Amino acid sequence: MTDIISWDKAIDKKVKSSDDKDLGKIQSVTRDYIQTKEGTVDKKYYYIPKYYLQGYDGDHLWVSLTKDDLKSRFEGEKAPPAATFETPDYVQRKTTVTKQYPDFETNIPTYAGTSATASDSVAMPWDKIIDRKVKSSDNEDMGKVESIATSYVEVKEGAVHKKRYFIPKYHVQGFDGEYISTSLTKNEIKDRYERDSPPTESEFQTQEYVEQKRKVDSTYPQFLHGIPFMAKESGVKLQTEQSGETLNIPWEEIIHKRVKTTDNVDIGDIEQVGNEFIVVREGVARIRHYYIPKSYINNYDGSSVYVAAPSGLVSAKFERETEPTPEDIRMLANDAPPRKAS
Repeated sequence: MTDIISWDKAIDKKVKSSDDKDLGKIQSVTRDYIQTKEGTVDKKYYYIPKYYLQGYDGDHLWVSLTKDDLKSRFEGEKAPPAATFETPDYVQRKTTVTKQYPDFETNIPTYAGTSATASDSVAMPWDKIIDRKVKSSDNEDMGKVESIATSYVEVKEGAVHKKRYFIPKYHVQGFDGEYISTSLTKNEIKDRYERDSPPTESEFQTQEYVEQKRKVDSTYPQFLHGIPFMAKESGVKLQTEQSGETLNIPWEEIIHKRVKTTDNVDIGDIEQVGNEFIVVREGVARIRHYYIPKSYINNYDGSSVYVAAPSGLVSAKFERETEPTPEDIRMLANDAPPRKAS
């Protein structure tokens, strides 16, 4: 495993964008950004806000943005204005990264590249969704994934009267084990992306789509390499002991929340919510992933999620390097005690 290095050791290291393009070498590091220089004759300078960095693989530092994004936003002769570090997207990005890597301010985490995507970002590689069924945001069937390109997903609906939809990738939200979900309604997809040939590059440059892309990259830094897993149901239901009232907690509310065991030990943060389980990530240098059936969730106090298992059993029972099979999850779920909130 590549060692974690401090920011002061990053000078002269090579940098790459999320689409695997060279960005030159690091010239300087400040509290807010890194400065890279590309080229020796026709020099280009990039001032990249620190929290867009994903990590160091022993040879390159990797940035979570494409080279085109970086050129349009951070190429120049001087550092970005202070407002760059105050946008809602960047503040959210900083919060997310800090939760995953508490010492990010002083050290650069390791980055193992696309080979680690499945375990580190808990996502399904794009090439694995061929033939998966697709649904629109209004729960309408759109057909099946026919092919995957760099910028879009091709979906084919119908066997006789075939319709083809070329849906830009950043309108894909996730995979729940059965369906690929999109952020657009069926009418929006039909009006904008039903055609016989792929969209032009200009269609990916609209303000709306660029904003969508930034939000997704901020939430899922590895989106370029894989599609996030998501839950079918909208949230977890807990029944209070005092009144018997049922609490409905949206899954998105507990993403990145801390997880504690019955003996009040902190075992990490919720990284993803799958169809039948939550994925808890613990550690920075030595990362562990716990796949915990949802039936083990027995309390949520607004800051921490509690699971009905002692810390001593968590690793033995739930730790996995890859996603468990549905059968494994169901066997574990059968052992869960009745779920109640305090």
